[in-house]
Amino acid sequence: MNPLQMINDQIKSALKAGDKTRLDSLRYLMSQLQNAQINKGRNNELTQVEFQQIVKKIIKNSEEAIEQYRQGNRSDLVESESAKLDVLKELIPQPLSDKEIKSLIGQVIKQSGGRADGQTVARLAASLSQ
Repeated sequence: MNPLQMINDQIKSALKAGDKTRLDSLRYLMSQLQNAQINKGRNNELTQVEFQQIVKKIIKNSEEAIEQYRQGNRSDLVESESAKLDVLKELIPQPLSDKEIKSLIGQVIKQSGGRADGQTVARLAASLSQ
């Protein structure tokens, strides 16, 4: 599904549910996605990778804002920004734990018969990117 359409659907759901924090976060994200779409060109859709890059950039900015609010003793703004951050973090895939990574590496090595050649590394990269 197109990232813009997915966010638009989530905005509709947030409107129906009356979830103001989620709605504000998604509307801001939608504006950033639309700006990126305009910069890329009307006929070119945003890829999933570009979508994730934009979300990660907004998350980074939110984390920096939270730190600034903490330094300024603004707990009300910290809570508000943290709630928005939680909404945005739901939109990107969660990183694998060390245990999960080691498990995938073990599976790929077993499949390759213990060899560590280019094909093994390619299989490992493919399984980690999923």
